[in-house]
Amino acid sequence: MIRSIVLGFLMVFTAMPVLSRQQQYIAGTVVDSITQAALPFVNIIYNSDGQGVVSDLEGNFRILKTSRIEFLEFRYLGYGRKIIPAEEINDGKDIRAELSRISYEIDEVAIYPSENPANRIIRLASMNRLKNHPEKTGPFSYIAYEKVIFTIVRDSSAVNENGDIADANENLPDSIRFGRNLESKIDVERFLEKQHLFMMESISNRRFLSPDKDKEEIIASRMSGISQPAFTILDRQLQSFSFYDNLITIANRQYVNPISSGSTDRYFFLIEDTLYTTRLDTVFIISFRPRPDRNFEGMEGVLYINSNGYALQNVIATGSGMTNDFFDVSIEQEYDLVDGYRWFPVSLSTTIRLNNTQLPAQPGSVQLIGMGKSTFTNVDFSLPIDEDGFNEVGIVVNPDAHRQPEELWNKYRVDSLNAKELETYRVIDSIGEAQHIDRTILSFETLLTGYLPGRYINLDIMKFIDYNKFEGFRFGLGGKTTQNLSGIFVWDGYLAYSLRDKAFKYGAGITVNILPERELSIRFSYLHDVRESGGIGYQEIWNMTGSAFFRNYMIEVMDITNEAEISLGFRAIRFLTGDLYLKRSRITPSNDYRFVVSELNPGISLTRFDYTEAGLHLRYAYNETYMKTPRGNKFSLGTDYPIIYLNIAKGLKALGGGYSYYRSEIKVTRTFKTKIAGETRVALEAGMVTRGVPYSKLYAAPGSYRKFTVESEASFGAMRLNEFLSDRFLSLFLKHDFGNLLFRPAGKFRPEIVVVHNLGFGTLKYKTIHENIPFKTLEKGYFEAGLLINNLLRIQILRYGLGVFYRYGPYAFHKTIDNFAFKLTLQLNL
Repeated sequence: MIRSIVLGFLMVFTAMPVLSRQQQYIAGTVVDSITQAALPFVNIIYNSDGQGVVSDLEGNFRILKTSRIEFLEFRYLGYGRKIIPAEEINDGKDIRAELSRISYEIDEVAIYPSENPANRIIRLASMNRLKNHPEKTGPFSYIAYEKVIFTIVRDSSAVNENGDIADANENLPDSIRFGRNLESKIDVERFLEKQHLFMMESISNRRFLSPDKDKEEIIASRMSGISQPAFTILDRQLQSFSFYDNLITIANRQYVNPISSGSTDRYFFLIEDTLYTTRLDTVFIISFRPRPDRNFEGMEGVLYINSNGYALQNVIATGSGMTNDFFDVSIEQEYDLVDGYRWFPVSLSTTIRLNNTQLPAQPGSVQLIGMGKSTFTNVDFSLPIDEDGFNEVGIVVNPDAHRQPEELWNKYRVDSLNAKELETYRVIDSIGEAQHIDRTILSFETLLTGYLPGRYINLDIMKFIDYNKFEGFRFGLGGKTTQNLSGIFVWDGYLAYSLRDKAFKYGAGITVNILPERELSIRFSYLHDVRESGGIGYQEIWNMTGSAFFRNYMIEVMDITNEAEISLGFRAIRFLTGDLYLKRSRITPSNDYRFVVSELNPGISLTRFDYTEAGLHLRYAYNETYMKTPRGNKFSLGTDYPIIYLNIAKGLKALGGGYSYYRSEIKVTRTFKTKIAGETRVALEAGMVTRGVPYSKLYAAPGSYRKFTVESEASFGAMRLNEFLSDRFLSLFLKHDFGNLLFRPAGKFRPEIVVVHNLGFGTLKYKTIHENIPFKTLEKGYFEAGLLINNLLRIQILRYGLGVFYRYGPYAFHKTIDNFAFKLTLQLNL
């Protein structure tokens, strides 16, 4: 009996807060009167003193009933005002306010009797950026729930004569066949009424310790059509986590922040509205857009600035039109004063619209739209100052992420999944199972590592076909074993045949993973192949967005190499990787080159060279982070800091080696991004080798000249290949991309100007010991300048341009035309 009474009291007391909340607030939602889409960050004034609230990302709002509510006035940029009198506010019933869009445009010129009052508020917000920046004000942790949806609609601007949006699917084909094994056709119109094309959810736990320690664990992940997702899309990868950096990232493009220092000279600001909170703070609603006389990567949108610390409360922003026309992206951010003292993001939203998507044999265009929303809960600023658990892996997907119970999802979902979202999972999951989409995703993941996946062997896609000037076309087959065969031992090998030199090449190796978590492994290998004579190799990660690899197709002087090697790979500290090696090589030049053993005895020369070499390769990339998938694959997410490569080698007269020498190289690369000047890429490289050694151990300057060829960065565009030879050298490659800053885009014509300047110095102590091969030395310095005009033509995801390089200075040719090199530029349209 007593237990029942106690339980009854507990139930009553538990229910009282809920009943109390229902009685204390007037709540509702603000939507577009035509589309019925929720309107975020609407100003809702409720009395003549100007007090009010702002709707959240979902258009929801609530007002304390204890407030003096005289009316509800809804004000939103681009929409007509709506007023609900107090007598029409039904007690206990949610309000649904529908706002109608109106024609709205800020005047090109605004004249003020004195300074624009919005500028003063913007300067105060800029002065307080570091105080309000969530990643500059101390440690934090949070739980993030993210949902991403992709769907197809017709051009969203299409509205019929009745004022309704035209059927989103009326221009779509009558049916779509999802693969050969799915016999029935699915009516697209009916299909998209009931579900989306794709849907993804994730729950993650992020911990951050200033200034650079960042760890996010994906604890739950669900993706339509895929039973075991290997990756997830995080909203903070699509947009900057906060709106306080000098440059704001939106979908891999960077824009000048409207509250960065000096922004009032580049942006026009206008106070659109003000309201007052129950804490008696003022919220300034300020629209912004680039000034018409300024040319820079800018944004346009609306800022909600709270007078409490002049912090951002809400942000709506999109690119100002200086981006590519492949897609448009808009973002929304919402902040809250967590624990009453620190402003922190509580939700992010990203909308991506692919433009001009044309379906076959159909009139008109449709849009593929992606919508991502994130909410952050369990925000904690009391994270212990403990560096344990932070390493180079910044994002890790829990192996059990795809097996989390529904209770966990319901705990962190802001709203329950609606019928259309549930149907998306059901239908797309069944299609995914029928079409084995899991295998496709696994293939995609493995392809990013350069391999085509198999059950026991992954095939190396780079071995299938290749080309260079020396070998011509080269065909082959190579691969390595998978974890299904062994998690400790990895066997690899390849066989290739090239057409021009009519020769087979092959290699094989075995890697023993001793401590995978420390990347500690030992490797044994042997190869019979060709390598560039006088070339340098570093521990570089292949960059698919760069152009340096185009030079590989031009190489024409190579050495036939037979080599056995043992190496120890490791990660010494968080950002430092390396390998120690010992190798025995036999090098045979493919041309008539002869090496004179001694300048004092020119009659003795060699055409084959045996080396024994011990050395160390290092790579240091400060603050570089990786994403780790459940299958153990790691992908670099890059770094904004310099990357340093270092090689140190010692030639030994042991184990058959015939040369004693020291050889070392260093390379430093860095990309600088500025607010108003564009992007600068710098590559500085130097090297030296002691004593007189054959050509294969010297340094051939990396020329990439052809009368007309593809531009290859970090090489000398007007220098002939193997034109210069050094035993000590210094090279500097500078490349500055102005983007659209020099030319305002005119429709689809959006050229981007890039200037290049390269220089190189070198010496060669022993010149007479190298016979039957022409070369010059670089004591006087080599100089060249280049001008590239990118983005002249866009076809799908590729951008094409043209350029020219000109060499000048001591090594310029007498005939002017010989100093020019003309280039084709290729870029991914991302």
